[in-house]
Amino acid sequence: MKHATILAAALVLALSPAARAQDDANKTLESRLRSLRLDVDFKDFSVAQVADFIREVADINIVVDPAAEVEKHVLTLKAKGVTIRAILNLLLKPYKIGYSVEDGVLRILPESKLKAKVEFVIIDVRDLLHPIRDFPGVEITLVDAGGSAFSPTDSDAARAEFPIIELVKAHTGAKTWEENERASINLQNGLLFVRQTAEVIAQVRRVVGYLRQYK
Repeated sequence: MKHATILAAALVLALSPAARAQDDANKTLESRLRSLRLDVDFKDFSVAQVADFIREVADINIVVDPAAEVEKHVLTLKAKGVTIRAILNLLLKPYKIGYSVEDGVLRILPESKLKAKVEFVIIDVRDLLHPIRDFPGVEITLVDAGGSAFSPTDSDAARAEFPIIELVKAHTGAKTWEENERASINLQNGLLFVRQTAEVIAQVRRVVGYLRQYK
């Protein structure tokens, strides 16, 4: 009973209007990072200057963490029609700088901080694990004793469990599931309990969305 009470409270919090609004803002920003393409010509730019450019051109709220040592890195990139996500990855990853999407804001910070900043979410996947099934009718078979026997036309073998955790881990987070000691993913009663960085959680939601679309 105690576990059920805690779970119910967590679900209420996760599905509150404020949480949904925040999630929508994050999804909108993530979509812009993937879809909006820019022509760029950065030469000896700092991280702060790149952030200023993206902020102005793409109208995105960006916060740069001072710990990213913005003045120590010189960034150069010339390209056409590249997504903002690709720009950030190409410029920042070599310096072990990453980014996360929180409250509709793009935050640039060291990867060490990203790994340490783990969030907890509950994602309902019951519809993926237990889809509505079309049960066949019952087949009546006469037996030698003069009676009758009832048997289903389908096999009664247990349906293999959908490997959702394996699929999610294979397509999100790269090696962070093993390297980040605070990261975890568990399935209980059709709910995914995920502890990961904000970026990887966004990836998990996308994978679940794809699975839901093509189930």
